[in-house]
Amino acid sequence: MVAEKVFLYKILIFPIKSFDPIEVEKVKITPGGTLENDRRYAFFQKIKKGNMIHYRVISRKWETKLYLIRSSFDLRNHNVIISYQGIEKGFSLKKDKKALEKFISEILGYEVELREDATKGFPDDPYYYGPTITTTSTVREVGNWFNIPEKEMRLRLRTNLELNNEESSLPAFWEDRLFSKEGKWIKFKIGEVQIWGGNPCQRCPIPMRDPYTGKPLENFRKHFEEMRRKTLPPWAEKSRFNHFYRLTVNTIIPLSEAGKELRVGDIVYLNSK
Repeated sequence: MVAEKVFLYKILIFPIKSFDPIEVEKVKITPGGTLENDRRYAFFQKIKKGNMIHYRVISRKWETKLYLIRSSFDLRNHNVIISYQGIEKGFSLKKDKKALEKFISEILGYEVELREDATKGFPDDPYYYGPTITTTSTVREVGNWFNIPEKEMRLRLRTNLELNNEESSLPAFWEDRLFSKEGKWIKFKIGEVQIWGGNPCQRCPIPMRDPYTGKPLENFRKHFEEMRRKTLPPWAEKSRFNHFYRLTVNTIIPLSEAGKELRVGDIVYLNSK
């Protein structure tokens, strides 16, 4: 069933986890069921404890210096340009690994290691490892709660797939149709790619911070939860809201979809079997 002429409006991927996104017109599904090049690379902090070495993934959730780093990518050649406080340097993600690690280590003030996973990347949630989904109307609505422009709100939410319709008239939170009760998947297609909707995404501290400076917006979560509760649509499965700091939809893509492509303009089909 065609979903009210809903189509894929934007595709954002994040080549290095917690760095800037790039917008693409199409993206292939990897053998691991993720979007090709999304969170393909990640920096890890190297922590020494006695004779032991531990690593933790570096994330905007806790490392606010990342907000001050700008990055642009040439994915065909796996190159990145990093800008920080007036300094701009280019690196090959394949050939300049040590030099890039050194540069980022100097910015953050501790030793880092760059890792790559071309099959599955480094998703936040290893269970709901697929792309996150929202709609343009949702981005605008939540932005209106805080007087934040659409472009900035999009960078705060950092969602992979954004849906819209020709009239740009989808109701806000339309994507809440794409999850159901605990343990039940909502199966749908975007173009030829089957996707399973899992749950409303539990948000982290990132949306409350300015995407360029990291400065938090006062009382963001409290106001967000109040508004989300008031505007929860009737089609949303309320049992999935143990709290209301949830927005966008977590998914998985079955491994059978590997090699297929998502393209801007692809139609959304609900009740896919």
